[in-house]
Amino acid sequence: MISALRIAAVSASLATLAACGPEPLPADGTGFEGGIPFGTYTMVGFGQEAVPTRDSRIRLTPGQITGNGPCNTFAATNAATLPQISVSVMNWTDNPCGHKGFEGRFLEAVTQASEAEWSGGVLKIKSPLGWMTLERSGN
Repeated sequence: MISALRIAAVSASLATLAACGPEPLPADGTGFEGGIPFGTYTMVGFGQEAVPTRDSRIRLTPGQITGNGPCNTFAATNAATLPQISVSVMNWTDNPCGHKGFEGRFLEAVTQASEAEWSGGVLKIKSPLGWMTLERSGN
């Protein structure tokens, strides 16, 4: 017969193991597709460059990629299933911007993106212009 102490010890061990699992997704994370968590990400790297201003974001939802650069917002349709990316429609605002060089490259990289990779809590999106490196964002 299993004693009450053993049951308590097993329960405590299982609770500890459950606590070691992956962290729950933030409120905007509503699931996964192809191993890629939906949600909002902040760009921290572009190719070999760090992105010091952290004001460019991408939000992944089923069939959509939306976000913003330093000055403009965009909305795109992803015609592929993640982790593959195939932007079929891309619209963005055209506000004057002191970051046009960076923002133009960013928007072009999103438009030409081909795949996403999720590893170690970091999202990487591949385009011919290089990998965009993004971290989970609270927005």
